Amino acid sequence: MAALAGGAVLDTYRLGGELTYGVTVAGGDLYARSSTTCVRLAPDGTERWRQSLEPLVYDEYNLGDETATQVAPAVTADAVYVPDRDALVKLDRETGSERWRVAVDTPYAASVADDGGVIQTGWQETVAAGPDGSVRWRRDLHSRAAAAVDAGDVYVIDSDLHELDGETGETNWQVHLPSEGTAAPVVTDDSVVVASDDVRAFRRETGGLFGPDRTRWENTTGAVSAYASPVVAAGHLFVASSRGLQTFRVGDGGA
Repeated sequence: MAALAGGAVLDTYRLGGELTYGVTVAGGDLYARSSTTCVRLAPDGTERWRQSLEPLVYDEYNLGDETATQVAPAVTADAVYVPDRDALVKLDRETGSERWRVAVDTPYAASVADDGGVIQTGWQETVAAGPDGSVRWRRDLHSRAAAAVDAGDVYVIDSDLHELDGETGETNWQVHLPSEGTAAPVVTDDSVVVASDDVRAFRRETGGLFGPDRTRWENTTGAVSAYASPVVAAGHLFVASSRGLQTFRVGDGGA
């Protein structure tokens, strides 16, 4: 990775509308969803394509666009998935052309690619679609946070954390949270970590719908950022909170 020198702003790109909702880097190119468009940029800033989209629905739920901090496009080998107003949209990765759209009631979190296609959470439902636009399943799980996926499991936050079967959408287990989460959960080999007022890590493999030994640990020492997911790196878990950036060791009582 090249060194960062000086910190000077090299250029500013207008992506349409007033706000950029999220950015993904894949294959050296940058994919960004703004309030009115999805854009693919080359490393030198050259615009490869641009596809118009509708603003996501925030104002109807007393939310400002500033809450859209994690709506980065989901990029796969041949597709770019983004939420549009009341829809999940698949764009061709090379051309930006719309391939299909699937109705989803009020999505305003990022789409997430999984083994079977893509998962889109919404204020009124969660929908799983295949690469061809077929609906694999729908669930009445109302989520303001993006899903997390790993090894065929799908994790969705409403007032509870649900682990879903990726093929059927059925709940394998669930556990109650202290408040509705707005940041996507983070999955490690053994745990799923949720930042929702406090930080909690849950065991992935404890049996039963409401397993009695689901909680691995919890930390309530500081209110966490409402819209920032934890990050796992270098053997540690990093969480933004009112006390600053908190760090937990992965393993030995950590995640």
